Amino acid sequence: MLNNKMKSTLIAILLLMLFGINQATPTNRSSKHYSVQFCADTYSGRQLYVGEIFTRPGQCIRVQCLGTLQLWEDSCKTPAGLKGTCVALPASDANLDYPKCCPLYECKTYESNARGEVEQTHTYNHSGKLIQTNVAEVVFINKNRRIGSSADILTAPARKYQV
Repeated sequence: MLNNKMKSTLIAILLLMLFGINQATPTNRSSKHYSVQFCADTYSGRQLYVGEIFTRPGQCIRVQCLGTLQLWEDSCKTPAGLKGTCVALPASDANLDYPKCCPLYECKTYESNARGEVEQTHTYNHSGKLIQTNVAEVVFINKNRRIGSSADILTAPARKYQV
């Protein structure tokens, strides 16, 4: 009834169904290559995988490996728009990670009035965010007054500051 060629074809189809088409179909696994991609920080010699971040020692610079295999660096900048006389205060520990290793900025402003001078000290982080404020008032005393005169009676209210 069935010739030999048809029997062979029928057996092959049954075997494919029995073992599954995926197992019977050969795949060329050697054509798939997986390569690890990384960036190289030429300053420190460190290799970083895509997305990896580290703080460069001794520089307070954050280095990140981008998906384009380029390095992105963030460093401490002096904030713009600070008012008064400002000085940079170095971090207490130079080995901290970025941005904790960035300096703080202390800015002083002075305002004179009839009785003295008000000194305000503002402390900012590297991005310009106000961290702390201190207010001090210096009152000038007239040394030429005579004791017991009517000038010794204080009539102005005392100032209080809360920060």
